[in-house]
Amino acid sequence: MSVISLFGARAALPSPKASTDLLCHTNHASDCYPRIFQATEHFRTVHDDQDLPPGLHVRLNLATGVKEARLNLPDPSEDGTSSGLTIIDDFHLVGHEPESGEDSNGHGDSLSQHPIRPPPDTISEGSSFSSAVSEIKQHGPHDTDELLPALTELEDLSHSYHWGLSLAKDEPLVRKLFQFLLPSNLSLEVRSLAALAFGTAIRNNPAALDAALSHFYKDEWPEGPLEAVVMALLHEHAPALLNRMMFLLSSLCQNKDQLQRFLDAGGLDILMGVYEAGSAGSEDQHKLRKKVTHFLVDNLVESRQGDEDTLPESDLDTDWTMVQLHHLKEHQSTVTS
Repeated sequence: MSVISLFGARAALPSPKASTDLLCHTNHASDCYPRIFQATEHFRTVHDDQDLPPGLHVRLNLATGVKEARLNLPDPSEDGTSSGLTIIDDFHLVGHEPESGEDSNGHGDSLSQHPIRPPPDTISEGSSFSSAVSEIKQHGPHDTDELLPALTELEDLSHSYHWGLSLAKDEPLVRKLFQFLLPSNLSLEVRSLAALAFGTAIRNNPAALDAALSHFYKDEWPEGPLEAVVMALLHEHAPALLNRMMFLLSSLCQNKDQLQRFLDAGGLDILMGVYEAGSAGSEDQHKLRKKVTHFLVDNLVESRQGDEDTLPESDLDTDWTMVQLHHLKEHQSTVTS
């Protein structure tokens, strides 16, 4: 069964409204903000659950401890011809549909015509990136004191398209992160940060996603990060770790083959189990249920603008989410029978 056939079988399912692009954590409309960060020429706060488009200038405000981002602008002191900007073609933008001449992953000939340049502050960021990668490669999985700051630095830099791609192309580094994801007696902090760094590097970054996956599904590495995520979702119980694994799953499933692998591995049952496990009321469990619902909306429920019988006022509505999962299972069974 292909992903396309499953999508066709559920054409009658209710789907989310365009308004689900807003994230609302209170009943006040003024507290809502876009799921996809809207960049301007000025630094603005990035919320923890917002998606960052590639190519932005991201920083940590040391005075407030808040992550901020803006458009990647040239240095005013330069004439703009050698500004060191990250050049991103349109097909790298969130929500872009492939045009004719692009392959199924959205990569066209224009990629080779417009090489990706390093972002501003390349020297300082490059030094930080190299240092973090070196620390991760040289330390064992139980060297928590050394790994945690290195993984934190790596995740922060990987919001940049350039450094996300650099991470994904580094085969030993990617495989080390993969090993951190596997069930083990590693600290939850190391496993969680490894999932976050990996997911950040490949999210909305198709070139990085392709590069990372190219290191797996070979004779010596027959499985990849998706299988590690599936194992964690099946057997782990810590909501904080499961939240990070759901984030990585969402990033991986931007690739249709990875989404199909997840479905073939019993993904709908896994989502049901994770969603039901997230109902006890803690903040982490609340976030976990949101991530399951958003994964469902983003990957498995087609959006048809104008539908009225769609996502309810609360995107954590148990009935809506579980009804959609049961519908999908029924249609999946029909297609495969």
